[in-house]
Amino acid sequence: AAFFVALIITGFSMHFGGAPAQVVSFQTSRIVHNVSGWLLIGNFVAYIVGLALTSQWRQYLRFNDGFAGSMLEQARYYGGGIFRGEPHPEHPTEERKFNALQQVTYLGIVALVLPLVILTGIMLQFPETAPKEILGNGGVSPLAVLHTVVAYLLVAFTIGHIYLATTGETPDENIRAMVT
Repeated sequence: AAFFVALIITGFSMHFGGAPAQVVSFQTSRIVHNVSGWLLIGNFVAYIVGLALTSQWRQYLRFNDGFAGSMLEQARYYGGGIFRGEPHPEHPTEERKFNALQQVTYLGIVALVLPLVILTGIMLQFPETAPKEILGNGGVSPLAVLHTVVAYLLVAFTIGHIYLATTGETPDENIRAMVT
């Protein structure tokens, strides 16, 4: 989480470099962003290895009958039921830690979004590894756009994740559960 927050702050700082509200200089942002990116890559690799060694990868791939209906029910709950005090439609167990919507979201983040932001970040740090041309444009420019778009998706995910983490019986219940 700390690496990710550092990447968000430094990414915005580099993207909006020279703006009056710039928090960190471009040069410092670039260094911190690159170091945080490599540390996040190491963390991600360790997470993937941990999933594989503990068989927890199955948490992402358990699709039972009625999965689509469970996703819709969870979306309905998050979209309104939570505000009316309705009971949570699914409860985590050791065998099934994620509700259907979490499962699809986390699978997308772990299998697609994070690898994409990591791959584009590496190619931006080492432009010689980037394709010479993408869709008729120089390879680095479309990669920079893709990296930024995916980063904004991760920022939106993070905001939603933090919000949903505060929706337990008390605002810190879920956060305490994640830490302990």
